[in-house]
Amino acid sequence: MAEKTIEPNVIMENEEELENLMFSGEGESPLFSSVRVVRKDFSVFELYRKYNKNPRQLMLDVDFQRKSVWDPKQKRELIESILMGLPLPIIYLKQQNNATYAVVDGKQRLSTLFGFIDNKFCLKDLKILSFLNGKYFKDLTGDYGIYQSQLEDYQLYIHLILPPTPDKILFDIFDRVNRGGTKLNKQEIRNALYHGKGMDMISSVNRSQIFQKVTRIKYKDDRRMKGSYLITRFLSFYLLFENLLYKDGKPYNYSGDIDDLIEVSLATLNRMSDKDLQNLERLISESLEISNDILGDGAFRREMNRSKPINMNIFETTLYFMNLINNDKDFIPYGKIRLALKKTIMSDDFLDYIGNSRENTIKVHGRFGMMDELFRELHDD
Repeated sequence: MAEKTIEPNVIMENEEELENLMFSGEGESPLFSSVRVVRKDFSVFELYRKYNKNPRQLMLDVDFQRKSVWDPKQKRELIESILMGLPLPIIYLKQQNNATYAVVDGKQRLSTLFGFIDNKFCLKDLKILSFLNGKYFKDLTGDYGIYQSQLEDYQLYIHLILPPTPDKILFDIFDRVNRGGTKLNKQEIRNALYHGKGMDMISSVNRSQIFQKVTRIKYKDDRRMKGSYLITRFLSFYLLFENLLYKDGKPYNYSGDIDDLIEVSLATLNRMSDKDLQNLERLISESLEISNDILGDGAFRREMNRSKPINMNIFETTLYFMNLINNDKDFIPYGKIRLALKKTIMSDDFLDYIGNSRENTIKVHGRFGMMDELFRELHDD
């Protein structure tokens, strides 16, 4: 089989749903009545101490927002601004149920401050405090000691988002916070809200060689977390059909709200044992391997045509199907599997299930039901 070309631009069908930050609900009042955002200022040193505690109390090392970092000039100017006593924009933190904090807006500022305190860079090309050029944080002693204290004691303006603020409301908060520049999409927001071992597992799959090979999505070029969204969707439906989801202590009932399904699923993943998460990661990897072996360049695309963009509904149903046949793949010819799956995803019924209103309960159960039926046919043949 010819070597696949990794696509520099990540293209998916219907990817606009990632940008839609509208939330659903039976009315705004019940949702907004539980919104809790309070002002709680911290000094730079207080947050630095939380970041360095074991276990860590400030979650800063997450792949949040876009995959970009400040350049050295921006970092040095930030330090100079603080040493001059200038105010910084508000930083947003989300308090987790376990009293840790996730940085949801302000990662670059905090990582710059902590990096300077850790002596990872020195001041250079300062325009106003030019006498500090060449100084590391450790050098701010003696006559310069006032500047070390100034940095440590500097008060950061924090807006703290407290439980039980609904995640659907948080989507809107993020949207408002990030009016300038490129707005965050849903998956970027979820990456901060649900930071933990579940998201770490999804990121591991997203970075894996097999995911990049079979999807042709290169991780470093996927700046809006579309690959992560594909994996998250598959996991959400898998957990749903395995009856592993609960909400408010009751078995979860999918009502057609894909955002709610994903949020319940991500919370579930974070509660899972390390062993269960490892099993899920292995399940996904094996399903991707089989998809690559059987479908090649046409995997997850309409008509199995490599020139078409990835269809997220075909991706999730194909992985679901490949997991079903995993134990039978050695007894069913690959060519037969490929032809049968291609016929299914090109059928009028399947195309209707991934067309308009594709997330309603009838269409979701319809397309996954077709995968169950196809597996039974091949297994019993």
